[in-house]
Amino acid sequence: MKRDIWHYPREKLAHQLLGMFGSGLSTSLIFFAPRRMGKTEFLRKDILPLAEKEGWHTFYFSFLEVNRNAEEMFCGVLTEFISKNKISNVTKSLAKRVRKVSGNIGSVGGEIELNYHKNVKFSINNLIEKLSKNGKTLLLLDEIQVLAKYKKNESFVAALRTALDMYKDNVKVIFTGSSQEGLRQMFSQASAPFFHFGQNLPFPKFGREFSDHLVSVFEKVTSQKLNAEKLWKSFQEMGQVPQLIRSLVERLILHTNITIEECTKQLLSDVTENRLYVEKWKKSSGLERVILLLIANKSESFFSVETRLEIAKKLGVELIGVSSVQSVIRALLKKGLIGRSTERGAYFIDDPNFQRWLKTRNE
Repeated sequence: MKRDIWHYPREKLAHQLLGMFGSGLSTSLIFFAPRRMGKTEFLRKDILPLAEKEGWHTFYFSFLEVNRNAEEMFCGVLTEFISKNKISNVTKSLAKRVRKVSGNIGSVGGEIELNYHKNVKFSINNLIEKLSKNGKTLLLLDEIQVLAKYKKNESFVAALRTALDMYKDNVKVIFTGSSQEGLRQMFSQASAPFFHFGQNLPFPKFGREFSDHLVSVFEKVTSQKLNAEKLWKSFQEMGQVPQLIRSLVERLILHTNITIEECTKQLLSDVTENRLYVEKWKKSSGLERVILLLIANKSESFFSVETRLEIAKKLGVELIGVSSVQSVIRALLKKGLIGRSTERGAYFIDDPNFQRWLKTRNE
């Protein structure tokens, strides 16, 4: 993989995680962070090359665009990975189903087209078993919470859990997800398919060292100075989102007359006007909008008579019943717009960036 000079390597964290697997302390880890916080880049540019250097067979797969075809896509790409890396002889029945391969399949994912008969099933257990017989393997499964959205994936998720349990001595796994509610449905509920399967950890935020790294690279690329204190302040204003601060530095390179402060305002304005959030808002009912705003502003009393009267006044009706509020809560959970805290039973906006967007509303 070509070296990215803008990438800030998190070698210490990568070594710590692989050490946990190597020592037998952990067999799986689950990392949560909102989108654009650097999870995928960490997996592909820190964990993956270090793991391969230390002798792991390393397989990366993102479920973000898989949707309802999770089993076919995952097993097909994993089959190709096994074949290309000569981990084991793949059975003819599986190999025949791979019709077309594009991209860099294996450790960094890719795309495939499959020939398969609807009555013939891939065996995830068979594939994980093959991996386990050929030394230590690390699976990097990105955006795993997508599997919880579709009922069709339930049997695949159950089979994946069973296979990973059976062969955990040699096959380790790092899951990541950008939806707290989706991860809760898969890992934290007593009825969840991966309940108590691994440690659920917040993905560590980038700190001052990341913005200082960008300053250093900026000065090497442009031969110009960049105020480190001001960039760090902007990074904090942006919620320490790596993608946003990199976008800011890109703009500073392209537009030499703009200040850090002006560029920060522009980018935060872009987030406020994000089309995705505008569409979510437009598709929400009046009651859903009011509840979203209450949750965004940390209100936990929307079932009380006082709050329901206030909601009713905003909507121009006499009274909103508890059952109506409960119905909207269920709908927002199903849409993935909100999540529910396991510890306190409180609700939260699942995407922190969407929460910031909601707080800009005057309604």
